Amino acid sequence: MPTLEQLQLFLATVETGSFSAAARHLNKVQSAVSQQIINMEIDCGHELFDRSGRYPILTAVGEALLPQAKAVIAQHLRLQSLITSLDAGLPQQFRLAIDEGVPFSELSQHLNLFADKYPLIQLELRTLPSREIIEQVRQQSVDMGVIFSEEIYPQRIDFESLGSVKFEPVVSPHHPLAQEKMNNLDSLKLYRQLTIGSKQGQEWSFQAEHSPQLWLADNYYALLDLAKSGFGWALLPEHLAQEALAKGQLRHIPLDMEQMGWIANVDLIQHSSVNQEVSQVFRQILRAAIA
Repeated sequence: MPTLEQLQLFLATVETGSFSAAARHLNKVQSAVSQQIINMEIDCGHELFDRSGRYPILTAVGEALLPQAKAVIAQHLRLQSLITSLDAGLPQQFRLAIDEGVPFSELSQHLNLFADKYPLIQLELRTLPSREIIEQVRQQSVDMGVIFSEEIYPQRIDFESLGSVKFEPVVSPHHPLAQEKMNNLDSLKLYRQLTIGSKQGQEWSFQAEHSPQLWLADNYYALLDLAKSGFGWALLPEHLAQEALAKGQLRHIPLDMEQMGWIANVDLIQHSSVNQEVSQVFRQILRAAIA
């Protein structure tokens, strides 16, 4: 079985084009390189280079061995990098949860910063309602979350503001609310409201219950479908409702007053025990990616 050193010398010879060039590249004497390649050929039972010309040329066996040699060396480098990252106290994975109501359409365009800096850290992305994200961060089953702001967070959860998202009150064009202007918000109480509800039965601070008639969902895409189907009115993030509004599948609720809408602040939260070096990189990514 070839040793790691033999594989490295074999690959260096292929990449540099000769035994002497490989020796210079690796700061070794040529005789040592040539002897190790000969030993490797003995171990393999085949010649790996045709030495009849001025420069060594891979034989068919050498060509077959080359991709496997590259894979072994690459895996060894990954192992070395992993050991280095463990020695530095870096986590083996990083878990990020984002409320789907927050517009992060450009997130993937900024993830190269994380991938390049921490190639061995496994990244896990989750989409959850804000309240569930808070609980998962509290339990340390998620490292960082992007949520709609709450007034109070559990102990050991750090937070910072990322911006805000506008919410629009919308309804199907066939719904009675779409037919005539309202003089005040009390008219909303007469019709079913489609709103976000958590599994724990807790109410979102900005998703107040305006109507005694409620249908609940745990995600905004479900509310969007229900609203388009005419089952009630909903308060949806502007970016999620735009396409349906443009296609005429939804309408803004007509009000005989100023344009009605809600602004929800967006917070980045993390448990205080999260690795600060990695979280700083992700804070940079998220600040750049939020629309």
